[in-house]
Amino acid sequence: MQQQEADRILIAHVQDMVRRGAWRSFTAFLDMRQYTLLKAELRAGCYRFFGGYPDAQRGILCIHPEDMPPADDEYPITCLTFTFPEAFPLTHRDVLGSLMAQQVERDTVGDILVEPGRVQCFVTGAAASVGMSLTRIGRVGVKVTDTEPFSGDFRQETKEITGTVASPRLDAVLRTALNRGRGQCLEMIHAGLVTLNYLECTDPSKLLSAGDVFSVRGSGKFVLREIGDMTKKGRLRIVIDRFV
Repeated sequence: MQQQEADRILIAHVQDMVRRGAWRSFTAFLDMRQYTLLKAELRAGCYRFFGGYPDAQRGILCIHPEDMPPADDEYPITCLTFTFPEAFPLTHRDVLGSLMAQQVERDTVGDILVEPGRVQCFVTGAAASVGMSLTRIGRVGVKVTDTEPFSGDFRQETKEITGTVASPRLDAVLRTALNRGRGQCLEMIHAGLVTLNYLECTDPSKLLSAGDVFSVRGSGKFVLREIGDMTKKGRLRIVIDRFV
């Protein structure tokens, strides 16, 4: 119920932004579930979602005059780059925890991209000045700059899963992704533990298409990369990527 109320408030806030007809209005950072909800309420050509780099999973929504979207550098987003010795690995949780410990609001922090010896973190508002003041993340000493642009070479690691299904139903694809029995998968779906394209889906017969993203609470996030040809036994070959 709390999430439903939060969603209602968010939708009302964005609808108010549209009604005010301001030249350009920006939200705080949104996750993909929130963005998916809002897209259903907005007219095409009057909004743009951007998180500081292509394919961002958290971004800021701009409401703008029709067909006049802002350029990337017009978004109120700062890219903080932290560097540190590769011998001391940091995690997404380490970085977010250090920011939150300084009373930074979660919706002022976008994606946090972690690689050996470097983290790039997209922030807005007060989170930028707080991030620039950090000299340690956890027990690791760091150097930080806000002048280094996104490197563009970050790639989310995935593990490939292959299998066959009678049809690309949600329950069948889930069985392949998790290597679980049909009964267990049905329980997860009916319990509201599964999202499809960032929204809860409780229909096990829902047909998936290539490119659909699904998540299972406690088991990870997946994308149905490919629906291939049919086997001699009349089953469809599928390829799934699991984010690691």
